[in-house]
Amino acid sequence: MSVSGYSRIQIRLHWVIVALVALQFLFNGWVSAAFRDGLERGATAMTPLAGGHIALGILVLVLSFWRLILRVQRGVPAPVSSHSAAQVKVSKGLFGAFYALLILLPVSGMVAWSQTSATAGAIHGLLTTLLLLLVILHVAAALAGHFLRKDGTMTRMRVPQD
Repeated sequence: MSVSGYSRIQIRLHWVIVALVALQFLFNGWVSAAFRDGLERGATAMTPLAGGHIALGILVLVLSFWRLILRVQRGVPAPVSSHSAAQVKVSKGLFGAFYALLILLPVSGMVAWSQTSATAGAIHGLLTTLLLLLVILHVAAALAGHFLRKDGTMTRMRVPQD
């Protein structure tokens, strides 16, 4: 289903998830250090910082599922007309990767913390790096569309079309 733009709730969910993920990155170093300490002791301790990181991760997971459900139920705007078929294909793949990472990251983090699993922790770290790279690519593409191609891409994520 194609719609003329994103709804108010789709836009709000996008920006709330952006803010939550940014917070997760800000506190990543401290939580990683606490996790490494837990691996050495054989059990992770539930500090306020770790609890907050876990709670925000669960919130990202829930909001990402909600956003995915809205995407399926309501639809999303058609790709920008100036995009080539290859750009559209890459864009769809990247959005799929975003949703996968926003779901797999909280799950891998919960497994790593609750099971004191170095393997799950390593997977969580790898997924974190992949998400960071994807965010950089996404922001660069959005800025290029807005400032270089002037294609209205960023306006679609700011101005609701309910």
